[in-house]
Amino acid sequence: MQTKGKTMKKILTSAIATLLLAGSLQAANNVSDPIDMDFAKMNQYFNTLMQEHLNTSALNNINYPRTDIKETKKDLIIKFDLAGVQKENIKLTVNDDKILTISGEKKEQKVDKSENYVKKEIFYGSFKKMIQLPDNAEIDKLSTEFKDGILTITIPKKEIKKPKAKVIPIK
Repeated sequence: MQTKGKTMKKILTSAIATLLLAGSLQAANNVSDPIDMDFAKMNQYFNTLMQEHLNTSALNNINYPRTDIKETKKDLIIKFDLAGVQKENIKLTVNDDKILTISGEKKEQKVDKSENYVKKEIFYGSFKKMIQLPDNAEIDKLSTEFKDGILTITIPKKEIKKPKAKVIPIK
């Protein structure tokens, strides 16, 4: 499953880069007009920025932390993959609109500057993710467990009674 996500990400990244490069090449071909020349320069600058950004580990963490949401007859179970994050660095809140927010920070251990990384993809830094909970979620009864880097939140569901329609006679 994770391999599909990586493959899809590579495909999307390639597609975006291709579209951006195609636009700058097309603009570069029409350099007879000074305005087109400016656009060509802007596109080249934009493409350079995009390529630099797409190669950073920040792009790998757009969807961090990875999340599983499972619904049973009685509960809603949400699991967050927080490997390497200390429990003290995690904050969990639910607002009045039943939006669950998880935020925190994965701190990088001190790295020796003389180490020469060939590739560095592990996420370090702040994160925040929000999930809209259903109306029948009993927020006051939720429970949490943090074990082996997985935060599990179990939220009981209450039965929502369907409103009865009263027939009103027409006189």
